[in-house]
Amino acid sequence: MSQVRLSIPVGMLVENVLTSSEPIEIIIDRLQRRDLAPLLSKIKEPTMDLEERLQTAEEAGEDWAEAIRSGYEFKFLHINGLKRVLDFRFDRKIDLDYSQEELTLRHIRLSAQEIELLRMLINRQWDVVEEENNEAGAALSTDTLTLVGIKLKYQ
Repeated sequence: MSQVRLSIPVGMLVENVLTSSEPIEIIIDRLQRRDLAPLLSKIKEPTMDLEERLQTAEEAGEDWAEAIRSGYEFKFLHINGLKRVLDFRFDRKIDLDYSQEELTLRHIRLSAQEIELLRMLINRQWDVVEEENNEAGAALSTDTLTLVGIKLKYQ
């Protein structure tokens, strides 16, 4: 079976509900039953209109439940969407945890597992590349984080 591909609105729905820390099957059940209130109190962005995004997924035929269970990739992802993914999935914030230079994000510290997951999510359009560790090298070696940048594949 091929990788599930999601649009930005549906992908952000998935990323947001995963921040609830609820078990995956509980999240899926609540979304399928449209019992959203228990999730709203636990997700990172409770103002997101989950109902509207579920409707978008339905209209577009996007299998958000399979995406939650097995992973997915974005069909397309603009730079602001990429920054939201970094915040939702990895709790990394612009100007605090990394910097932006035009369409490139720099100096993001991620574990090997996080890098692999990020590549799966954004690989269609973005490259995740290891950066020179220079002065940050000593600190990074003790906590097993790697310094990476993210750049648009086709510029």
